[in-house]
Amino acid sequence: MQDVKVVRQISAMDGRERERLRQFVRSPYFNRHQGTAKLLDFILKELGKARPKLEEARAQAAVRGSGTEQSLADLQSALMKLVNYFLAVEQLGEEPFRQEVLTLKRTKELHRFKLLENRGKRLDTKVAKHKYRDADTHLAAYEWKSINGYRQTEADRADTREMQAMLKHLDRFYLVEKLRHACQLTANMMMMNTQYDLLFLEAILEYLESADGTTLRTSGQEPSIDCYYHILMSLRQPDIGAHYERLLYYLDAGFDRLPRDHQKDVYSFASNYCIQRIRSGHAAFRGELMDLYRQGLEIGIIYDKGEISEYDYKNIVTLGAANQEFEWTERFIEDNKDRLPPAKRENAYALNKANFLYSNKRLEEAAKLLITVTDSDIVYHLARVLLEVRIAYEQEDQEYALNLLETFRLYVRRSRKMSTKDKRSYINYTRFTKQLVNLKHQEEYLDRVTYAKKLSALHETVKAADLVVERGWLLGESKA
Repeated sequence: MQDVKVVRQISAMDGRERERLRQFVRSPYFNRHQGTAKLLDFILKELGKARPKLEEARAQAAVRGSGTEQSLADLQSALMKLVNYFLAVEQLGEEPFRQEVLTLKRTKELHRFKLLENRGKRLDTKVAKHKYRDADTHLAAYEWKSINGYRQTEADRADTREMQAMLKHLDRFYLVEKLRHACQLTANMMMMNTQYDLLFLEAILEYLESADGTTLRTSGQEPSIDCYYHILMSLRQPDIGAHYERLLYYLDAGFDRLPRDHQKDVYSFASNYCIQRIRSGHAAFRGELMDLYRQGLEIGIIYDKGEISEYDYKNIVTLGAANQEFEWTERFIEDNKDRLPPAKRENAYALNKANFLYSNKRLEEAAKLLITVTDSDIVYHLARVLLEVRIAYEQEDQEYALNLLETFRLYVRRSRKMSTKDKRSYINYTRFTKQLVNLKHQEEYLDRVTYAKKLSALHETVKAADLVVERGWLLGESKA
């Protein structure tokens, strides 16, 4: 039974959630069948043990005498339905307006209009006083105005207030969600060479922008619309720094004007903006990014349910080592190892510790640790090869470095998971690094002037290239 769907679902719950599930299934309002309750008790008891014994025979024995003739498969199916119902009820408690809206819908269906009016006024007050102007707030207000607006027009068709309010909240709900998804999908298109048809987006942006192009129609009253607009424009117009500055406002003075999920989006996109600026040659953003990482760690926004993503972990280690903040970086590596997702933990730790060891010139240790890294996805493959090339270069192993680079070049050219822009960046890297490896190998055979001239020419070529990954390292190594 260990792989049965309902057991897997319950296994994923923590102790408190399991206890709430037990109370839910024991409630006669939700469940009157003793067989499902006994099956749940058996599953919970076994999952509480170090070595659960979830054999079907033991489960059947546990539910025997429950007054049901249902098979074990039927009881598992019935319990799964209750688990799904329980999750829906749990989620209902997480959404601030959902219960109110559902109550209003049910009250209208029952034609209890006096109660509908009273509870509707309560929702109006709650929306007006709510801390955030996010999509959930506008959706709740829209649904209530839709219920009440059409009812009121039956009595007075000339009164347009409720229906106009309905349209206002519907539009704002749509704007928040449209911009939020546009940000995520635009980033995806830039990174993964995908394509989405963002219908109506240009018309929306034209509507939102003021005549001077610096503020939005809704910027003062609608922080969620404002922040996602500037996230999107920071992706589309990275050279206009005002968009990034607006994101910093929402990570400082405007932080409390956004709900938690929007705060995390602003932090994530601001960090990624800095990363992209660094990659395009704007080294000053290294300090900006380090400040963002420290802030994210301090306030905890970088963590998701206590976990840190493997990508944030990698970026922090890479930047900390590049900035030669070795003591702080090593402490971060070890302190946050157990916060990595369990499935990725050993791989992420090994890759990043190897990167750190390389930065400390402990090349043999780094190479040995790098052997344990598996290419679980394209990101790990790219990072592992780049580090292997650096180690081979430092160890002056020309043949191995060139073999790595040629194999890597073919991999990049054939990849369907990389954007055209990223491919160009990595292809340029392989081309310039091959030249660097060969030139370093020729150093003892060339006279000093000729060598310096060739090295300087490579330096200028790398500097002038529009797209090249590891530009900083290449410029540093080709500097005369």
